[in-house]
Amino acid sequence: MKFALFASAAILAIGLAACGGGEPAKPAEPAPVAEVTPTPTPEPVVAPASTMGETPADIPAFMKARHEKYEDLGKTFKVVLDNFKSATPDMTAVTAAAAKVKGYADEMGTWFPPGTAAEPGKPGAKPNIWTDRATFDAGIAKLQVEATKLAAVTDAAGLKAQFPATGGACKNCHDTFREEHKDK
Repeated sequence: MKFALFASAAILAIGLAACGGGEPAKPAEPAPVAEVTPTPTPEPVVAPASTMGETPADIPAFMKARHEKYEDLGKTFKVVLDNFKSATPDMTAVTAAAAKVKGYADEMGTWFPPGTAAEPGKPGAKPNIWTDRATFDAGIAKLQVEATKLAAVTDAAGLKAQFPATGGACKNCHDTFREEHKDK
């Protein structure tokens, strides 16, 4: 009889376990959720005024090289502008040009060491680049931020959204720190 009771109890226990009876199951531990942190946009590097460099040994050659960089920057920016205006922008051309604009923006703070001002009244950099360096550096920092965003653009909608801000950062410095040609 003892065996029959034992066997009956065992069969009952097996039956309860099979149909979900018996001890309640412990709730499963929730799987840990991985924290997703957005990839930060790299901050542009702005050289502080104290590291803008010494007066170059060959000032005319330095100023000529700076002028050539600005000429190339203008041509490069025109590629972006033309594509901005296009209904079907060539994003391969935009990507290459935007990367070049960003590269120039990142180094631009070093283009104006002491002693490299243009003659007064001549087209080029106004003297306030050197006398109001904090404002000039802030303008370059703004250009660097906007050029970084422009370089990250991958489609026409992004180009349409970002180009005006980048162009505005350029215009801000032109309005404040560039002596225009008299014939313009």
